[in-house]
Amino acid sequence: MSHQSSPKPDTIPSPHLMTATQDKAVPALKTTDNGGYLRPGPIETFISNGLKAQDYYFDLPLRHTDTSCKETITVFARRVVAIERQADADKMPWVVFYQGGPGFQGPAYNSGWVKSTSKKYNVLLLDQRGTGLSTPMTVQSISHLKTPQEQAEYFMQFRADSIVRDSELIRETLLANCTDKKWSLIGQSYGGFCISTYLSMFPESLTAAYITGGIPPMMDSLETVYKQSYKSVIEHTERFYKRFPLDIKRVKKIMKYLATHEVRMPNGGLLTPRKFQQLGMKFGLSGGMDRVHSLCLQAFVQVGGPNCKEELSSLFLEEMATSQDQIPPIYAILHEAIYCDGPGVASKWTASKLLSGEFANVFGYSVEAFEAFEDDSSKVVYFTGEHMYDWMLDDYGSLQPLKECAEILANHTNWPHLYNKEVLAKNTVPVAAAVYYDDMYVDRQCSENTARGIQGIQLWITNEYMHSGLRDSDGVLTKLFKMVNGEVDVPVA
Repeated sequence: MSHQSSPKPDTIPSPHLMTATQDKAVPALKTTDNGGYLRPGPIETFISNGLKAQDYYFDLPLRHTDTSCKETITVFARRVVAIERQADADKMPWVVFYQGGPGFQGPAYNSGWVKSTSKKYNVLLLDQRGTGLSTPMTVQSISHLKTPQEQAEYFMQFRADSIVRDSELIRETLLANCTDKKWSLIGQSYGGFCISTYLSMFPESLTAAYITGGIPPMMDSLETVYKQSYKSVIEHTERFYKRFPLDIKRVKKIMKYLATHEVRMPNGGLLTPRKFQQLGMKFGLSGGMDRVHSLCLQAFVQVGGPNCKEELSSLFLEEMATSQDQIPPIYAILHEAIYCDGPGVASKWTASKLLSGEFANVFGYSVEAFEAFEDDSSKVVYFTGEHMYDWMLDDYGSLQPLKECAEILANHTNWPHLYNKEVLAKNTVPVAAAVYYDDMYVDRQCSENTARGIQGIQLWITNEYMHSGLRDSDGVLTKLFKMVNGEVDVPVA
């Protein structure tokens, strides 16, 4: 990838080259000089892979509902348009994308669905607050907060209601001089939760909404959500062993080794049996089972010459450190809080309670319990899924400094509402949603329960794709566009 000087206005460089420039004047944007939110200064622009991108930085309130707080955060967003459409980009409609998580940054600008969508829309890839280039939430970045209570109060500002309020200020800024001041939304997984909040708070700002594997379970309790999740990962674990039956014995061997040795990963983190079991989180994504199988195959290596012994390989440990230890704090610590809709609801480590209670006999492991079953394929080690546990604040070195903060958040009951069921029941914004029949992360039945309360939503329930369908195929978003345009018929709530 090479950098070139700014091209002449009437020329377009090769789509295989990236050209970095600075747009010195962007009339359609308000700046902080006249009361807007766009950070003053030139807008960085580059062209690559047939796409033109512009990078925006906004200075937005940390606490939207507390006008006495003057603290701000940076929110980054990247506008992407196909280069063949840049001449009339100002006349094209806008669509903003919300990433899954919570706690993960926006996707690569050259993702497959972005390329195709940017031929019809100004695509805005948002790094939701606390992620990517948007004042990232790390132990380092909040080191100035001296007490766990201060940390917890800071974390509270990073849920969907704040993300949506950020979006409204960005919309008002970017679309200030547009004839149509509405935009559309695309949300993957947790991004669909954000869309449901947007539909509740500012439906008048929206043209349409497209949800992929992300209708929030607002009609079901957190306990119900996690019970369904545990049942799903049990089924996915059994499918994993059906696909790779020899891994039954390999997994038992790994678990026994971890239970009888103190194993440190290259980053210094401790690898425990229960941490290894969390690899099941990959099972619901395309290629996830294959990646776990590859890990099992390379788990052990023989060392020591003639009197060799087996130990866990450096390749295995490096991969475990990469895939398991690098977990965003928002994802771990606010994961259960994203389900807390309104005052009087606390998460209270629901997944942990169920794991040690109702599901203890399924997921529990001890050397003694499995000793006699090393060669018995009828007794297997079950993996866990997308569950955040209180013990992670001990096992994950990067999270240890936030242990007391996490406890405060788990017991917090004064959460603001995320959804307005009365507004959703009268919804007039066209909404199309892909619901994956066998989704391991966002339960189909819970999604259907919610959809019954959103007027006009169109559901496409399919077993053709996994939770990663948007990433795996352009066909998912194409189908949703056609549903809203009336080109295909599906049931309407």
